[in-house]
Order: sequence, then C-alpha cells, then structure tokens
Amino acid sequence: VRGHTTFVSLTCLADGRPGDGWLSLRGLHIGTMFGGGDLDRASQNPRKVEYPRVRSIKREEPAMAATDRDHVNSDALVSTEWLADRLDDPSVRVVDARFDLRYGSDGFLEQHPERDAYSVGHIPGAVFVDVMGDLSDPDDPTVIPPPERFEALISGLGIGNDTTVVLYDGAGGTWAARLWWALRYHGHDDVRLLDGGYPRWAAEKRSTEAGVVEAQPAKFIAQLRPQMRVTADEVQAALDDGSTCIIDALPEMIYSGEMGLYPTHRTGHIPGALNIPAPDNLDPTSMTLLPTGDLIRLWERADLSPERRVITYCGGGVYASFALFALHLLGHDNAALYDSSWAEWGADPKRPVETGADTQR
Repeated sequence: VRGHTTFVSLTCLADGRPGDGWLSLRGLHIGTMFGGGDLDRASQNPRKVEYPRVRSIKREEPAMAATDRDHVNSDALVSTEWLADRLDDPSVRVVDARFDLRYGSDGFLEQHPERDAYSVGHIPGAVFVDVMGDLSDPDDPTVIPPPERFEALISGLGIGNDTTVVLYDGAGGTWAARLWWALRYHGHDDVRLLDGGYPRWAAEKRSTEAGVVEAQPAKFIAQLRPQMRVTADEVQAALDDGSTCIIDALPEMIYSGEMGLYPTHRTGHIPGALNIPAPDNLDPTSMTLLPTGDLIRLWERADLSPERRVITYCGGGVYASFALFALHLLGHDNAALYDSSWAEWGADPKRPVETGADTQR
C-alpha cells in the first residue's frame, strides 16, 4: 500500500519465526504475495522473496481458442516481438517498473524499487520509474501526485504527449499498471503493457543493456480525466446505486476479513463489492494476460453492460489499476479507480464494512 506500513494477520512472521499475529509488509500490495488467497510461503531467502503462484481460474470449454489475444483494445497489450521491432523508434519510450519485496534487518518485508536489477540489465533504451515512490503524493501518500508533479515526472522520463509508452515489470504488469492508469488519468492514451514483462523478454534471450538511461526531457502536459478516479464519498454514494459495480481486486483472504492490511484498520471489504483478485487475470505459469474468452468468463459476474459503471479498489491503488487494465482490454472503459482504497476506507469508522467470502465466486 503506497506510503504505508502494511500488516497481514498471520500466526508467524514471514521468516518463519513466531510472531504476534501480524506480519509487517511495508508498501506491499498484499495480492502480489498471496495471489488468490493461497498462503504458500515459497521462500525464506532473507534477500529476495519468491512469490507463490496465483490461483488459476477454472477453465471450462473455451469460448475462444486458448491462444486468442484478440481483445477489444488489443493494442494496449504488446508482445515482445512487437517491442523488439520498435526499439530504435524515437517515438517509443520504454519504462521499467520492476518492484520487489525483501526482508529488512528487523525481519520484516520492505518495499524495494528494482533500481539495482535495472542497472544490471534492462530492455535497451528503457528508463526506470519507482511506481510506489514516484507515483505517490508526498503530502498524502495514499493518492496520485498533483498534476504539476506528475507532469514533471513524465517529462523527465522523456515522455511527451505524442510518445508511445510501453511499460513492463517482473510480475505480469501488476505493478506497471499503476503508471498505465496514471498516464491515462492524465490524458495520455498511447500507453501499453508488455505481455509477460521482463521475465518473458529475458527468457526469450532478447537483447538487454546495463547502466542507467538518461532520457532527453520532453514536454508532457496533463489533461485530467476526473471520471477515471473516485473519492470515498463517491464510493459511498454508489453503494445504493444498482448501476454501479464495485470490485475488490485483493486476494480472497483479505476480502473476506481473514487477514488484515493494517493493525489499526478494520478487516473485510466494501459492502456489496465483488471479489476478482487482480492476479486472476493472468496465466499463473507464463504471467501473461489470459486469453479473451477466459477474461470474459472471469468478469461475467460484473455484468459488463456499457451503461454499468465499475469502481475498482484494493489496498492502495495498484492491483485495482491492473483490474482496470483488464477491463480496458475487454472494451469496458466506464470504470474508475478508488485511489486511496482500503488505506482510507478501512481506517474511517464512518464507512461501512462487510466480512465473509464472496458467495458469487
């Protein structure tokens, strides 16, 4: 959760030592580690966390071929081949958004932008962005920076209003989607995610380079789309609005209230919200986006008619942004992000909370 210490209700610490029932995960958007609710500690390495695989959805007879990637907005998702053919195109800017969680000296997990890994090797020409630090308002870490700060950040990355932006990370796009949403919120449509991210690029033995890319500054002018972001009051008003669907993009254990994000916050979910964990949009083996038919089945509970508005939330606006990306692939852009998410809602005793599993799953 951006700018906050995150706590997870457990019976032991991540390193296996007995704890007091809470696991400190600074900055962790918890679904990254416990995708789909399967609490399977995959590693006790004190330097680097190996995340368990996300829960895969049940696959029935596909409505479309398993290799189908003909999403409505298919240009938002690019292949490694597509990007490799455009590395020398000056109108294309590649952004590395890799992020990691590591054990600190106190035995707790801490957030780490993958600057070191970027310096060792990245896609040629890629610049680096810290999706947690750079995309948080220093005066209120639960929200996106104000437009003037965002303009300065994006301009400094060499991105102008006419630039084609390609984003990647090491987790299927779940971190990079935060910048994808932020750019679109600020009026920039030509932004895409690299399917499979850096792991797929490296596995295919495509070219990489070391060092740090210093981009030639560009001029980015924000044109805000306020309809893409909602406040707690707007979410509250939507609770009794049958035309709005609220999506909780966190893992099942967080949604149900079995686990908590903060020791000072309540557990559970926003009343009436459906639980569609962000990692469920990915193939758990390749960490690429699901084929169109599988995405349609995953989201069918949301009843995505054109007039139906969707609001997504999570712990702090990261996984919820990835949920919006999946909706965009399906052609449903009548959707908005509750930016402050549970960091705000769960701390406010005036806001209603429910616990229990999503009975529609």
